[in-house]
Amino acid sequence: MIKQTFKNLKRQNRAALALFITCGDPDIKFTERLAEKISQCGADIIELGVPFSDPMADGATIQEASNRALASRTNVGMILDMVLRLRARGVKTPFVLFGYFNTFFQMGVDNLARRSKEAGVNAWLVADLPIEESGEVLPHLKANGLDLIALASPTTPLERIKKISKTGSGFLYYVTVAGVTGARDKLPEDFAKRLEEVRAASALPVGAGFGISNRESAHAAAKRADCVIVGSKIVDLLYKTRVQFGEDKAIDEACEFVKSLSSAMNRQ
Repeated sequence: MIKQTFKNLKRQNRAALALFITCGDPDIKFTERLAEKISQCGADIIELGVPFSDPMADGATIQEASNRALASRTNVGMILDMVLRLRARGVKTPFVLFGYFNTFFQMGVDNLARRSKEAGVNAWLVADLPIEESGEVLPHLKANGLDLIALASPTTPLERIKKISKTGSGFLYYVTVAGVTGARDKLPEDFAKRLEEVRAASALPVGAGFGISNRESAHAAAKRADCVIVGSKIVDLLYKTRVQFGEDKAIDEACEFVKSLSSAMNRQ
């Protein structure tokens, strides 16, 4: 499904818009409403963040969201059940289960891969799983028709990017800045040049994430990347709006934000 999404968008000369949300913040019912709504408002791919107590790649915004989700006792099984319900209601947007290996390992990699397929998940992204250690995961994903989204950073050598992209599938998640997740005012100065090099080296479509926070930076990324990934900004928007105005308003605001980003995905 992810491969077909990129094919369809390429014909339209558009980049894909991927949104990261923390599942269970503040509870799974809210997440389910949110996922369905943003799928209708322009999200081409939805990354379902699995809460974890030590999300080392994430900045304060997503760490705090993960803590709130853990407080609501959200777990990966609940997330899969949510995906199953969304699929039953006709939501077709590709879902990426995004988390850390410890959480995936606890359920059993083979069991989780099977259940992911049954629920309607399309891919995994395991933030702390180096490609050299993916042998424990890949056979189970392939057996269940799931993609493994691999990560690359500004310091990843181009030869390694070639290797990573041939091992992973779906798309290559390129982290645009060194460090942890978090909304930033602008993209790095060498962003365009580096992304051009990464796309040339990668056998997969390239998604640009970490730091993209508004329509302007999203459009700049869309002109260079195959996919634009937004996480911290929407997580922060949801939390602040929900606390001040309630859940319905938070979901409405998230929808408007997604619409504004989607309108910036034209690559011209």
